Amino acid sequence: MSKIFNCKLAIGLICIVFLLANCKKQEVTVHENLVINGNKPPTYEGVSQTQIEVYISKLYIDLLGIQATQLEITNGVTYLKSRDLRIGARDTLISQLLQKDEYYDRLYTNAKGKFIEGINDFQLNQEITSNNFIIAFLYSNGDTFLAQITEINRDKLVTLLNADSLYKNNHITVNEFYAIFCDNKFYDDINMGSLNFTIACFENYFLRQPTASETTNGVDMIDGNSKIILLKNGNSKDDFIRIVTESDEFYEGLVRENYRGFLARDPTSLEAHQATVPFKTTNDLAEMQKIILKKDEYAGF
Repeated sequence: MSKIFNCKLAIGLICIVFLLANCKKQEVTVHENLVINGNKPPTYEGVSQTQIEVYISKLYIDLLGIQATQLEITNGVTYLKSRDLRIGARDTLISQLLQKDEYYDRLYTNAKGKFIEGINDFQLNQEITSNNFIIAFLYSNGDTFLAQITEINRDKLVTLLNADSLYKNNHITVNEFYAIFCDNKFYDDINMGSLNFTIACFENYFLRQPTASETTNGVDMIDGNSKIILLKNGNSKDDFIRIVTESDEFYEGLVRENYRGFLARDPTSLEAHQATVPFKTTNDLAEMQKIILKKDEYAGF
């Protein structure tokens, strides 16, 4: 009787093991089909003609500083609607505007407004003419040293006057373009002294105040002492300007400035990262701006 019981028990255990093994196998091989909400590309069927027209008008005003003509609006609407308002179509339309001379004029005007209180080209030409007269006078009186100093300042004003065309024709980088606006007589007059200059550069380029150590080291560097700022060493005003306009924060500052200008808000941490990383790699301001201008948020779709 005991043997029969033990035999039945053994058979029972074997069956249990087999069933468990079979269940485990099914658990591994069976998969669920999950549907993730919101995982479909957006559709724009509800976007009105007026919304598209407003989007195109905003692009012309923000990028070129001019009103689009009715023909330009009509052509833009037709182009975008024929391509279902897709991001790629927006990219193409924006790229066409970014190639226009008015885009560089707009950048130039905005930078002058931000850095040198909107000094116009007539005032720049007047200052250059005055410098030429002083240079000639100094040379005629044998003061070669002061004449050469004045020539340097005059040349910086000439570069400032031509900054838009220099940038458009790829003669200068985006870093050099923006550096021009703090490296001139007008910016110096507005922000007199090394302390004011240091603070103004941090505010203009980084949209923040410098720390106490950044202020001290910035002032010392501008005054000709060897100091480290933003992890870079320098010992002159030129070094300070170069370090500031080539720093990571320079790119981050432009990203934040463009988000504020186009969307009236700061970027999120993710948005800042997604825009700043490629911007630092390519040094292409226009491509960074397109990231913002293609958004549904900017378009109003």
